[in-house]
Amino acid sequence: MKKLLEYFLILAVSVFVVGSIVGALLDRPVFMSYVSSDSMTPTLNRGDLFFINPISRSADVGDIIVFNLRGGWTVHRVVAIVEEGYITKGDNNVATDQQGGRAEPVSKDKIAGKVITLGNSPLKIPQLGTYIQRGISGRSKMLLAALMIIAGALAFTGESKHKRKRAKFIKVKFKTLYILTSAFLLIMLSASIFVSWQVFPIEYAVTSAGGQREGWVLPGSTFEREITIKNGNFYPMIYYLEPQTGGISSLSKTQLELGPQEEEKVKVTINAPEETSLFTDKVRVNAYIPLLPKSLIGFLYRANPVLPVFAILLETSVFLGVLYLISGIGNEDVLKIRNRRSSLLRQIKMEVFGR
Repeated sequence: MKKLLEYFLILAVSVFVVGSIVGALLDRPVFMSYVSSDSMTPTLNRGDLFFINPISRSADVGDIIVFNLRGGWTVHRVVAIVEEGYITKGDNNVATDQQGGRAEPVSKDKIAGKVITLGNSPLKIPQLGTYIQRGISGRSKMLLAALMIIAGALAFTGESKHKRKRAKFIKVKFKTLYILTSAFLLIMLSASIFVSWQVFPIEYAVTSAGGQREGWVLPGSTFEREITIKNGNFYPMIYYLEPQTGGISSLSKTQLELGPQEEEKVKVTINAPEETSLFTDKVRVNAYIPLLPKSLIGFLYRANPVLPVFAILLETSVFLGVLYLISGIGNEDVLKIRNRRSSLLRQIKMEVFGR
């Protein structure tokens, strides 16, 4: 039963990882995502992480779906079903996404999945998305990596149940430790890149009373907003900025290089629509560790934002492989842990049964 549970957990993690990689390649959320605006408050608050059923593409009125809206991924509720697709609205919004013809009804091919709910409430982890968006600190990354390496090393060097009863030591070989360390280094490297990716939502209301309140603009007017790009890591990063919606006419900068803990403001110029309603424009930001020439990272980014990540991981993998080969170290034991538990049990058994 224990082995069956272990295999099930391994299978579940494998499916989750593969699904996440496929999602990154397709530039769409798979299995989970987090809220980046207040449009679904209080059902889903900004920063909440929620879970997605990517198989379910059909929805009923009242279901919460994740779909592509004007080039960006949005999580809103279905409020009506028409022949062309679904009419959607954020719980905190006054108007539907399709009001005034500013968006087409959502067709099934634009749906990434349905939000998993328990009763009428979505399954979510409050504010975890905020933590992911800000990025895990360098210290916690190293601590997590160390714990996972130790656990993995013990698991991979474990022997069969029959042999383990007679073993005096649990041995960890250099080869096993190096492979596990390299694997988790690559995982942490890719994670540090992906958690730095962000989508900045810019919300505003188009109204004839534009200018009387913050966030209100006149129909057909052009205005500017600022977004702040901050590198919260302890190493430099290269940032690429790109509009995700048609309302954004220009960005003051489309590429940034920020050192550790540095930040910079970018001006976003937006052309407001003629119709009066609530609108959200978005700016996508992709970040990369400069382990490759900037020109190569830029070339790969223009082809697909995920390609620089794979190139960086490939370069790091080759370096680690060459380092292992030239080190000349193989199956030597680097760590021995005395199996005290078995010795103690054997001693107790001898005392109780007089053997």
